[in-house]
Amino acid sequence: MNITIEERNEWLRSEFIANIGKYSAEQLIFIDESTKDERSLSRGYGYAFKNARAQKKVVFVRGKRYTILPALALEGIIGFEIIDGSCDKEKFKDFIFSKVVRHTLVRHVFNRFRQSFRSQI
Repeated sequence: MNITIEERNEWLRSEFIANIGKYSAEQLIFIDESTKDERSLSRGYGYAFKNARAQKKVVFVRGKRYTILPALALEGIIGFEIIDGSCDKEKFKDFIFSKVVRHTLVRHVFNRFRQSFRSQI
């Protein structure tokens, strides 16, 4: 049996693949935000006897929250930021400029220097 997700739009998917194909793997950077608080490991589902609801006592107050922003490239993690609390637009922009853009600029300058050094040999 072959299962296809209803929400998937084949035209948008093929357009994305065509656009992303213009870049090499070395040019791609992926960023993923994750948060952790006291409720993060709570299960959403459970087991119960027939005709009975599953119940579990959980922490209602979320407690201290941490946000992690990692940036992943082909060579691995190129930068990360652990934020006390939630991430807003300004913190995200600071992360992008201080960690991601700085890394890509340094990598670009290093690659240019390496190419010019090799051409002199």
